[in-house]
Parts: sequence; structure tokens; C-alpha cells
Amino acid sequence: MKNYLILTTILIAVTSISGCSEGSQVTVKPISKINYAPTSLVQTLTTTPSRPYIVIAHIHSSAPAGTPAAQVIAGIEKQAEKLGANAVIINNHSHKLPSKLIFNPSGGNYQNEPSQTVPDYSGIAIRWVSN
Repeated sequence: MKNYLILTTILIAVTSISGCSEGSQVTVKPISKINYAPTSLVQTLTTTPSRPYIVIAHIHSSAPAGTPAAQVIAGIEKQAEKLGANAVIINNHSHKLPSKLIFNPSGGNYQNEPSQTVPDYSGIAIRWVSN
């Protein structure tokens, strides 16, 4: 129980610190009460696997418009590695901002700012179960 409290405190501190930066914001909600050793490679999945597994955490990551999706997904993978996950099931919740018409005072004309995607992903960190 003590290890679980320490891990939870560390995860809260990490997510608080990452919230202060300009990049991706990653939040972790541990599900498993077992602390696993960190892994060095996490498999990224887009569908639920047929292989048996257990869920160890729910991870969410978002970033400002224009941030590459790969950067946001890498943040989820990094957290999954720290939790000892073998794989993470990624779900895309990203949305597009509409294009804007902006007045340019230096030229006295309007410019069209293209639409941008706001990356927003969630992941389910999982561990494979032995048969």
C-alpha cells in the first residue's frame, strides 16, 4: 500500500510539472494496484487485441494546435513504459479548429489562416497475461 501511495504521489507531481510546459500535457490514472518494473518497449495498438491482457492505467495526452500527433502519442508511450506496460491501446479524440480570416494591419489586407488540428489522445496501458 505504501508503494502505491508513493507511486501515486510521483505521478501527480510529474503530471503537475508537465502541465506547466508549453508542450503536451499527460495525465495518468492508475488502475492496477500492482507496481510493475518499467519496460523499454511498448507496443502501440489502435484496436483491442485478441490476446489476453490486464489494464494497468488510463493515460490521456493533449497539446496545443499544430503539435505533431506523434509527439503526443510518444508522451503516452513514455508514461506506459514507466508503468511497466507491454502495450498501449491508442484512441484519437483530436479535433480541427476552423480556418480564420485575419486582418494584417501592416499590409492593410486580410489573410486566411488555415485550420489546425488540436491533438487529443487517450491510451489504455496494458500488460499481457500468460496463458
